[in-house]
Amino acid sequence: MKRVVLTLFILASMIGSASCAWADDLAMADPTPVITHTILGAWVKSVSWADPVKGTKSEIIIKDPAGKIINIYVASTTTLWDADAKAIMEDKILPRSHVNVIYLTSPEGINIGKSIKILK
Repeated sequence: MKRVVLTLFILASMIGSASCAWADDLAMADPTPVITHTILGAWVKSVSWADPVKGTKSEIIIKDPAGKIINIYVASTTTLWDADAKAIMEDKILPRSHVNVIYLTSPEGINIGKSIKILK
């Protein structure tokens, strides 16, 4: 009887450790990559800031030097800088501001701002 219990315990341990190793492999699998973009010398076309009452999110629309229009979602983690590299509030970014923008494009195609710096 003791041998049967010991054998079952060993089998259960091996199966448990194998399934844990498989779960770790899944957790370490490379997710779909996020693409980072940098635009130097863009112009802000329009700005809309979040309004919880209306359910809108913060967004800026920029025009890059090549003339391409890009919508960028401004998340709570997006850093906003002035020309002297000091943090600023979002109300300092106005239409027709000259900016450098670093943003990420998600696998779904959403552009999420990482850093926005106003130029002089």
